[in-house]
Amino acid sequence: MSAERKYPEWMGKMRALNAEEIQEFLDGPIVARIATVDSKGDPYITPVWQEWDGENMWIIPRAKTIFAQHLLRLPRCSVSCAMDVSPYTRVLFRGPAVVVAGPAIMDGEWLEIGRRMSTRYLGERGPEYLEPSRVRPRYLVKITPEKTISWEGVEWAAKYLDDVDAPAAPH
Repeated sequence: MSAERKYPEWMGKMRALNAEEIQEFLDGPIVARIATVDSKGDPYITPVWQEWDGENMWIIPRAKTIFAQHLLRLPRCSVSCAMDVSPYTRVLFRGPAVVVAGPAIMDGEWLEIGRRMSTRYLGERGPEYLEPSRVRPRYLVKITPEKTISWEGVEWAAKYLDDVDAPAAPH
């Protein structure tokens, strides 16, 4: 049995995140990168605003965005959410994407999601962006992960090491 490794605080948690930590992370202005498959079978990646409700990720793409067309044709995707500075927090989702509404003008709960997103990503100026653009048609997309992978830290997870009893990387 291997001894528990000790890491300095700057290296991060060095483990997967729990559900509460994932929620806290995604409640911040973390831009998601959604990967879809185009009509030729090639991967297509697009940065998007997201809202995580603890079970589903919601995105609101423009009606004419190409990745929305990909999802209508093949409703599966992967999503990467990452803090690209140390301690490199990341959450990856893979699963089906359902176009719940649209293309249409945002209304009701859909509009409330949009308002929360605009404030999360643009701060107090969010409504200045969102309100005039409400008349532009969009889709409401729900992504329900079948697989979730998360990690915070700079050291490799034990599963990537040849010898799990080997000492941690020097720090």
